[in-house]
Amino acid sequence: MTRVTATADHWEPLWASGRRYRTVCDAEAALMAGHVGSGRGRPALDIGTGDGGLARRLHRLGYRTTGIDCAPSALAEAARQGDGPAWRLMDFVTDDLGALPFPAGTYALVTCRLVYRWTDDKPAFLDRVRRLLAPGGTFWVVTELAGRRPDGDPLHHLGITAAEARTLTTGWSRVRTADLDVLRCYALDR
Repeated sequence: MTRVTATADHWEPLWASGRRYRTVCDAEAALMAGHVGSGRGRPALDIGTGDGGLARRLHRLGYRTTGIDCAPSALAEAARQGDGPAWRLMDFVTDDLGALPFPAGTYALVTCRLVYRWTDDKPAFLDRVRRLLAPGGTFWVVTELAGRRPDGDPLHHLGITAAEARTLTTGWSRVRTADLDVLRCYALDR
């Protein structure tokens, strides 16, 4: 299996060519809303926002949402789909977090949907997320778990391993999970 990383060199050509990914269904949105609650004007950050589907859902929940992505074509697609969140071209792994609209330590919610699997240095990624979250803030992660698809499925290899799941869930004050077909949703509280 070839390892693909979450860089613009990989994702921009895919978005520019018209490639699209799994949309946020109503069941997933309801599950998220039940775990993260109303935004009440608090800041939220959607990492790897893609076409902005999750960021728009957060905006409708009342969060002041910024969607970031390393692929300009993804952000162009997000902007085409309507008003709401702010969009920012940014590589979460390498760019300066000071460029975000709110200071570190003030985000009520950080989300990451179908992105965590692609990060090479997961502990460093999680450290950056923790720096952004306010005390009591939540990191909402949606990811596929490896091996959940049938053996013959060409995407059987996608997802995080049990060891990567342990890395994800270690060090939080509270961990809540819910399954949605091949996906696992994590609500990780700081």
